[in-house]
Amino acid sequence: MEPSKKEALDKKWHAIVLKALSDEEFKIKLVKDPANIMIENGLNIPEGCKVGTTSNNTVGLQLPPNASDAIKEEATWWKWRLEMTHNFGKDEGKKPSLASGGAPLMDTTPEM
Repeated sequence: MEPSKKEALDKKWHAIVLKALSDEEFKIKLVKDPANIMIENGLNIPEGCKVGTTSNNTVGLQLPPNASDAIKEEATWWKWRLEMTHNFGKDEGKKPSLASGGAPLMDTTPEM
C-alpha cells in the first residue's frame, strides 16, 4: 500500500479510536457494527470488497476475484482494524490476576 494511502487510513482510524475512548455510546456502536461505523466516519472499504459476517459473528471483508496486491494489502489493514473492534473493551471489568502481575500500580516519583 502506498505510504500516503496508509497514512490517510491510519489518521481516520485514530480519530475513530479516540472518539470510542471518549464516547461510550459510540464505542458500543463501533463494537456492534464496526464496518458501517468505520465507513460512516470516513473510511472506505477496498474497491470490489464486500463486508460480511462470519459464523462466529466477526465482521470481515470478502475479496473480489483476482484482487490486486494493493487491494489485498488494504483488505489486510481493514482485517486488523475489524479484529481490534471485535476485541475492543473485551477485557474491561476483568480483575487483575496474580499471574498477570496483579499488584496495584505504585507512584515511584520521589517526594520533594
